[in-house]
Amino acid sequence: MRVNFIVENNRGLKYLGCSTASIHLYNTLKKKGVDVYLNARGEKFDILHAHTFGPLALSQKKKAHISIISAHSTPSINIGNIITGDRRFWRGVYRRIYNSFDYVLAVSNTSIDELRDIGVTKPIYVLENGVDRNLFKYDKERGEEFRKEHGFSEEDFVVLNVAQVTPRKGVYDFIEVARRNPDIKFIWIGGFPYLIASSDYLKLRVLTRNPPPNIVFTGFVEDIIGAYSGADILFAPTYRETFGLTILEALSCNLPVLVRPLRVFKELFNEEILYGNNIEEFSRILSNKPRERYISSLPDKYDLDRIADKLINIYEELT
Repeated sequence: MRVNFIVENNRGLKYLGCSTASIHLYNTLKKKGVDVYLNARGEKFDILHAHTFGPLALSQKKKAHISIISAHSTPSINIGNIITGDRRFWRGVYRRIYNSFDYVLAVSNTSIDELRDIGVTKPIYVLENGVDRNLFKYDKERGEEFRKEHGFSEEDFVVLNVAQVTPRKGVYDFIEVARRNPDIKFIWIGGFPYLIASSDYLKLRVLTRNPPPNIVFTGFVEDIIGAYSGADILFAPTYRETFGLTILEALSCNLPVLVRPLRVFKELFNEEILYGNNIEEFSRILSNKPRERYISSLPDKYDLDRIADKLINIYEELT
């Protein structure tokens, strides 16, 4: 069984959650002995498994006996993320692309409902994102280095988010909560992978260069484990998600998490995380400074080894 694994992660796109998750999954499949290749061109394969739907995936899928695409993105994810993201034509774009593959892998049951709603008719399997438990684990020393690097004292309560800087990710709410809590430190890791095509790009470029004094916008950083280990809570006020990979990564590093009660979060994370509906509730929860790290059982459920085994079973079933 030869598999062509397609992840088109050029330039800023390599920092997207779906890109990093897909590369981690590819490496795990290789370790398990799967005959898998990354972004191969011109060869024949039993399976083409695309995690993006750029020109490479669309040009190579006919060279495989079976084509599979992981639906990391859906039309609703574009709203507040990229310009024109609220236009209905995206439904037709996604429908045509996903229906051009033989099988679709959704990252949650919530995503399946949206895929069916936009007219995807191909068979859909659920394959959740996984987390590498050997990589994403609490590291006290790296956490201390992270705090020192960004000027946080041992006494500071540090609120972290790891996300694109877009309205969909709740950046305006994040800033407003910070304004209402001047005694708390806030740090946002992430940038603009879509550059000028990002929603509110110019406005947010100005805003992130002149934030309130208790907020730091870092752009992309290399040591995300240090961030998860050095912060006191992950605050991700996102409005729409298909999964929420940073939540899983944070839990794997024993970091408390605060989010909106999105249906997909209730499905995947249940009561393992904290929920707030609006700026007032977020401020109240954070003002209590829920600092204590805790051990969640969820990362074991979504351990990358288990997810890779589940994917291998799907491959074997389809071939």
